[in-house]
This record gives sequence, structure tokens and C-alpha cells, in this order.
Amino acid sequence: MSEPILKTLVVLSLPLMWPTGANAQGLSPPLSQSNEADSQADDRPEDWQEIAVVEQRLPTHVAGQSRLRFDVGAREGLRLDSQLAAQPGLTLFRRANSLTAHPTTQGLAMRGVGASAAGRVLVTLDSVPMGDPFGGWVFWSAFAADDLAEVAILPGGSAGAFGAQALSGAVDIRSRRAGSVRPAFEGWFGANGSFSLSGRTGFALGETNMALSAGHFQTDGDYLVSAQARGPADVPAASEASHAALKLDHEFGQVSARGTLRYFREERTNGLALATNSTEAVDASLTLTGVAGEGRWEVVSYYRTRTFENVFSSARDERSTEIAVLDQYDVPAWGAGMLARLKFGGFELGLDGRRMSGETNERYRNLGDGFTRARTAGGDQWTLGAYGELSHDADWGSLSATLRLDRWRTYNGERLERDIISGDVLLDDMVPARSGWQPSARLGAIVALTGAIDIRTAAYRSWRLPTLNEYYRPFRVVNDITEANPDLMPEKLYGVEVGFDYEPLNTFKLSATLFRNWLKDGVGNVTIGFGPGFFPLGGFVPDGGVLRQRANIDASVTDGIELSGKLVLQPGVTLRVDYLFARARITRFDAMPELIGKRPVQTPKHALTLAMAYDAGGPFTLQGDARFTSGQYDDDQNERRLSGIVTVNLSTAYKVNETMSLTFAAENIFDAKVVSALTSDGFETLAQRRFWRFGVKAGF
Repeated sequence: MSEPILKTLVVLSLPLMWPTGANAQGLSPPLSQSNEADSQADDRPEDWQEIAVVEQRLPTHVAGQSRLRFDVGAREGLRLDSQLAAQPGLTLFRRANSLTAHPTTQGLAMRGVGASAAGRVLVTLDSVPMGDPFGGWVFWSAFAADDLAEVAILPGGSAGAFGAQALSGAVDIRSRRAGSVRPAFEGWFGANGSFSLSGRTGFALGETNMALSAGHFQTDGDYLVSAQARGPADVPAASEASHAALKLDHEFGQVSARGTLRYFREERTNGLALATNSTEAVDASLTLTGVAGEGRWEVVSYYRTRTFENVFSSARDERSTEIAVLDQYDVPAWGAGMLARLKFGGFELGLDGRRMSGETNERYRNLGDGFTRARTAGGDQWTLGAYGELSHDADWGSLSATLRLDRWRTYNGERLERDIISGDVLLDDMVPARSGWQPSARLGAIVALTGAIDIRTAAYRSWRLPTLNEYYRPFRVVNDITEANPDLMPEKLYGVEVGFDYEPLNTFKLSATLFRNWLKDGVGNVTIGFGPGFFPLGGFVPDGGVLRQRANIDASVTDGIELSGKLVLQPGVTLRVDYLFARARITRFDAMPELIGKRPVQTPKHALTLAMAYDAGGPFTLQGDARFTSGQYDDDQNERRLSGIVTVNLSTAYKVNETMSLTFAAENIFDAKVVSALTSDGFETLAQRRFWRFGVKAGF
């Protein structure tokens, strides 16, 4: 770990000296501080208000964009991805939450724009993109819930400071400022021998506010296979994760500096004893904000490094034995980025970029006596973009327009395969460098019809560059093999939407949004052939297995509607209903016309959440919800259908005194069967198993 930490310290000391193409998957818009942060106003430094104004001055989301905020601390004990899944517009890939999901499948999708392991939603923490530099997936277990203050969900394609990766929307996460952090501890134990310990503290060194936090989670895990299908080779999906962070805030006159250094490590067993993986990550970031005449500016820079190891295995002999089929023993990656933006009056100008590099080193082709072949595949990519945004507020409402232009390049691509025993080179492909220009834009407006009714409308174009993982790394799920594709083109999304918000009282609100999205060149896994048999592209595919390859699907369309209602009753009872209808289908695919009319993989048509919260200001609080997701398909042919599911979740807290609270949370209380993946021979992989926990929180 010494080398990654050394690199991050160098980056923190040289925040403005990034290489050309430094990253901006997109800077999330600064948010107003959460209620939790506001409640600690007495503990803030004397110039806190000035800092807050500087950080909140650049509201990047444009007019016409709906925005959902929620306090992550309100749902005690639930991980962030489980909380986000309560919003019907957001979809976890393969229905699996981070307790059991393979780390390379933890991407987010929004509004039915095709689920993807890499994710088509930009997730940021304190303005830093959280997608893995190599694969784009998000390590949800790295988020310390007690360190988070607020989360905002912004659906629809975004341009401006969000950068190139906010294809179908963004999730903007804000943590506590160092100056507002006070000593606190949280611990819990739960199902499957699980426990978690975490703590944080804040202090001042001279005029510098500092905060330290750390935590550890561990579980023996649950089985990913039903008892009826289980064999001696199946083991629980055990995991453990540790995290630590250091944050600093300092004022240099009218310039505010905020630095963060984060460390994360995770180890997992994915249902078979040989199917293990581990991740180690170090992130460093520095944000500078200040005033220049009548304008205000912000510069965000960051460096991120990852090391990843992973083994895929396959059960045999009626699941009595297993064999390792792919050993990705070294998958290093790093990414760096910077965004600079200036706002004056109703104008905002910005420049940002990203630089990423990674490769996979792996052993494959195990016929029973060990691996016989080795492969190295990887490359580099960067994007560099500039944007301008104009916003205008008037008595009738608001209007905003954003234009952005990005230059992208993928280069240094290679795929080298050799025989392990003889050393003979079997394949030595140097992938040609590719580059291009991509425009993006958004136009939005809000019109206040009455004091209670607002009309929203927006049109946008956004894009996403495929990850290095999609370009170069193959993977395997049971006997299904998916090959990479170095010839992928960027995804493009065009969208229009119109909606209204009706809020006659502060205790009642009703919202509706009608939208249509056109996805061009969406990356999907398309079927090449069925096992058993040998294929030039992927080698041997066993009986019941399928060979697929990532490919650009020419065009698909999603028509949908979002409905949301909230009612606040006395004393302290809030009822909420959220519904999403998304009719997604492939409309053009010249390479495989038989897929036209098919629904994209892992994309449900209906999603509904009924939620209730109780908080009357007393010692007892309660949150509960029931979530319905309709059936979806686990393959591009729409033959492997996963049935609809209903899960019920509950969390509660009891405040013992001013410093201590007791907590309880349960996910999927009735242990509903949630099928995450389905093979061609009917074998099911399960997810979202029932999980409960009891805990205690203490603050000082």
C-alpha cells in the first residue's frame, strides 16, 4: 500500500499540476448543507457562513430538472445502495445489493435506460466521481453512512460540470464538513455473524479543521443458491471491508481549501470457495473555492488508484466440486482529474478532463490440471471538455441552457495471450488508438403557473465513454462467458421530458414526469453462441453456458412516466408513494436484427415503492417501505425471465439520552425470493437475502 499512498500525498501537494486530460467524469453540483450539519452551527468556525456561501454558489443542475433529496441518516443501518434502490427510477444491476453482489456489477441505471454493470449514472462524493477508474462500478461498501450528510438524485442526461459520464442522470453525495464533525461511535451485530464498528472525530489545529473516521465491516454471508439446488461446493458469500478517511478545511483569506484522503479495502467470497476477490483503493482530492471580482470560482482535483484481484470458478459434478476457470490475479488501475469553473452573474464557464489507465493480467483455459494460458489486456483513455451555462430567473420561473464539447481518446490498447507452459505467443494485438469529438447540451425551464403548480420541461443530449473494463476485460458468471470489445464507440443519449409539481400545502406534494429517451450505440452483451463447444472468440463454452460479447446496439428507445406523492400527517407521520413505468425496447440493430423489439437486459417495466416514516420529535423514529419490481430478462434474447419481486424493509431508532441511540434495521423481512441471475439450464443465483442488525450509536 505504500506506493499508492505516496502517490496520493504527492498529488495533494501539487493540486494544480495534473497531466493533460485530467479527469472530470463530472463535478456534482454543490448542495446546501444537510440538517445534520446545520444543527452543529455552534461548533463551526467563525467564518463558516462565508465558506458555505462559496461552496453553494454554483448550482449546476439546470431548470426543468427534477431533484430528489433525502437524508441518508434517516434509514438507520441500511447501506447507501439499498437506500437508493427505494427510488423506482434507480436500478441496481442484477437486483443485487452490495452485501452479496460481485464488486464488478455494482453500477446504477436510471429511468430504464438499460442496466449496466459499469453504470450509466454518475455518482459523486464531495464533487469527486466514485466510479472505478477501470470499470466504472461503485464500491458501495466504501461509503461510511455516519459520515454522509445528504444525497441528491438528478434524473435525465446532464451536461455542464457533470462531464461525460452522467448519461442518464447523477447521484450527488455530500459528506460532513471537517469543521462540523464531532466524536461519535457506531457499532452493530446482525444476521450471518455480521458486525460493524465505525467512529469519527473532529478537531482543530490552529486555523485548520480536521476530521478522522474509520470503520470495519465483516460477515460470514448467506448462500447465493437455494437449499434445494445447493451442493457441497457452495459456500456463503462472506465479505469484509475496512475504510479510513482524513479531511481538512482551511481558509487562506477569501480562498477556502478542502482536502480529503480516503483508504478502502474489501475482500469477498462469491458463493464458491475458489471464487474470491479483493480490492484496495486510495483516493485523494483537493477543492479550492474563492472570489474573483464579481465572479466566484472553484477548482477540484483528485487522484485515485485501485488494485483488484478476482477468481471466477465453476461448480461441477452436481455442485460437489469446483474448478477455477479465470484467475484475474492483478488488475491495477488509476485515474486523475481536475475541473475548474467560474461563475459570474447568470453565466458559468468550465473546463475539465479525466485521465485513466488500467489493465487485466489473468490466467485462463483450465482443463482440469491448472491454467494453461495467460493474458494481458488494457489501455489508457482521456477526455477533455469545456462548457458554458446560462441561467435566468424571472417572475414567471427560470430558464437555463448548457452547451459542452468534449474531446476523447482511447490509446495504448493491447491484448497479449501466451501459452504458460511453452511461453509461445498465441495472440499479440495492438489495438489502434481511437479518438473523436462529442457534444452535449441541455435546455430546461420551470414555469410557475400558480403558487402551487410548477411546470417543468427539458431536452438534452449526453454521452458516455465505455470503460477500460468494457474495452478489454472479459468475465464469467457460472458458465456464461462475456468477451470484451476494443472497438466500442461512445454511447449517446437524447431525451425530452415534461412534468409538473403540485404543492398546495407544505404537507402535500404530487409530481409527475413524462419522458422519452433515445439511446444510440448503447453497450450491451450480445449472444455469440451456446455451449458446449469451442469458439474462436472465447474458447470452450461448457454445456448450459453462453458466449457473449460487448457490442454497440444501434438504437433503443425508452418511454416512461414517473409519479411521486408525499403526504405529511400529524403527529410526525409521512406517507410516500413513488412509481416508475419504463417501456424500453431495441429499435435498430443491423448486426442482429432478431433483437429488434426486445427489452434491454435487467430492465423492469414497472417499479413501485410505498414508504412510511414516523418522527414526532420524540425518542422513537421509524422508517419502513415495501418495494415492487416487475419481471425482467437476464439475457439479450429475452428468454431468461426473472419474476417480479416484492420486498419489505424496516429501520428504527430509539434515543436513550442526548448522547446514545439504539438502532434496528431489517432488509427483505419476509425473505422473498429474489433471483439475480438465471442460466440457460435454469440455475438461479439469489440476491437480497433477509438481513437484520441491532446497533448502538453514541455521540459526544
